[in-house]
Amino acid sequence: MSQIEAQFYADAQAAPAETFCTYLAKQLIAKMGFEIARFPEVKRLYDSCEVVLARSDGYALSILCLVDREARPNAIFGMGMDALEEIGEACLKYTGKINRQKMPVTIRVLEIGPGSEDQQRRLRAFRPASLFAKIIPFAMTVDTVTGEVWTSRAKWFSRPYKGFVEKLLAAPRETGLTFAPPVVATAPPSFPFMTTGILLALLAIFAAEITFGIGHWTRSLEPTNATLVAFGGMMQNLVLQSGEWYRLFSAPFLHADAGHLAMNMVALFLAGRALEPLIGRAWFGAIYVASALTGSLLSLVLNPPTIIAVGASGAIMGLFAAMLVVSARFPAGPVRTRLQMNAIYVLVPSLLPLAGFLKGQKVDYAAHFGGAIGGTIVGLALLALWPRSEKLPALRPVATAIAMAGVLALAYPALSIPRSYHHRSAVAAQLIPDDKLPKTNAEIRSHATELIAQYPSDPRPRYFRAYDLLVAKDSAGAEREARAGLAEEDTWRLLLTPQLGNSLRVMLALAINGNRREEALQTAHPACEAFKDGPFRKLLDERKLCGT
Repeated sequence: MSQIEAQFYADAQAAPAETFCTYLAKQLIAKMGFEIARFPEVKRLYDSCEVVLARSDGYALSILCLVDREARPNAIFGMGMDALEEIGEACLKYTGKINRQKMPVTIRVLEIGPGSEDQQRRLRAFRPASLFAKIIPFAMTVDTVTGEVWTSRAKWFSRPYKGFVEKLLAAPRETGLTFAPPVVATAPPSFPFMTTGILLALLAIFAAEITFGIGHWTRSLEPTNATLVAFGGMMQNLVLQSGEWYRLFSAPFLHADAGHLAMNMVALFLAGRALEPLIGRAWFGAIYVASALTGSLLSLVLNPPTIIAVGASGAIMGLFAAMLVVSARFPAGPVRTRLQMNAIYVLVPSLLPLAGFLKGQKVDYAAHFGGAIGGTIVGLALLALWPRSEKLPALRPVATAIAMAGVLALAYPALSIPRSYHHRSAVAAQLIPDDKLPKTNAEIRSHATELIAQYPSDPRPRYFRAYDLLVAKDSAGAEREARAGLAEEDTWRLLLTPQLGNSLRVMLALAINGNRREEALQTAHPACEAFKDGPFRKLLDERKLCGT
């Protein structure tokens, strides 16, 4: 400590021990992250007050000037606005930038002790020059006789400090407080091995999707829906009806295209770089596993049955949610602010329905929210299990067990996926190859007869043939083609458009409606549930096949 800094500290300590000013200074240091101001630019402030405190979060700088009117009756802060602004300008070099905008210096003057009639009139002038000023002064009076606290700024702006002081005035005084800030133990910087391992796993699995996928991948390395389902993508009927619960664990390791993977890898790297060294590999892995599971569960509950859900974003949202919660362990300052800013920059846009509209893609916000809920719950548990004196959270063996349980749970889909893959590959071989599939519906319709002859298990040309036969008033022919298309629905429905089966049901219901009304109503029921509007719904409503 330099001679000037030592003098500042000695001056601050010299305030009478029993005054509320001294007590408030210690509370601000212990509870709100302030420290004794030790930079030379504030030396002049000590001419007008007993204690000068400062807090920097790496962006904004806040300076508190505490005048002790109990130690010096009727003392006032004798410095004017011009001098305060001059000091604030000199301190701007200690503030950072957000979006290229320089953050402000706030200087708060607190006169603490018995009040006087001229206080409010004299201190009311301490206000910023404009709404966008970089130097923000304001004043407070703390009347230790009446217990009243007054501020020169609007109540909403000064509420955190005003409320803090009012609570201290009303509550019994704590003992054992000092001018030293609380010490929070932190682990030394370390390489994020767990993060790196997860990143490599995601990359390897996506490479397998592309290399061994069913059908040809298209633009931006986008595997087919059949590939995603075969590799463990999550669909509601597969999990709830077929009992394939392993998809809750396998889906978070799959990705819909290269862009999807790249965004998640960047987000995971940012989360891992900030969070893993703080909480350790075990708890980082536990948060990832728990958030992946809660993200999958909420996606399963809220998403439509036809959605194929994949992606690590739920688990990653959980990491950032836990980061935001864990930041509360640290006192106000650079560490807390860095964690909060990192978390908020990712969580806010990821939890608001913006990205999907901007990119024209379906974003699984249910998985995002589910993962964030899981991360929040584990983060709160971490706070309860993490004494300030310990570098890492307690119960690390429990965290390791959770992470290992996730690995073991993923082992089952790893064994199940090959069976699913081979089965769906065999089914795909019976369908029209992508390179031979006509590009438009009109082309499929015009070649429907020859396509049916060559690929009898593919329902797509049969749908168009059934439609044409209905138009031609050949109900028997339309019924024949619709039934043939639906005959192997259990085989092909996960490889083609999910609504193709309901489209065929519409054709079948229309074909048999004239002679078998009850059967037509039963056939149309799933389609009525699936099509709430559009041309199919119009056809069904015209024939009163949806009960209306």
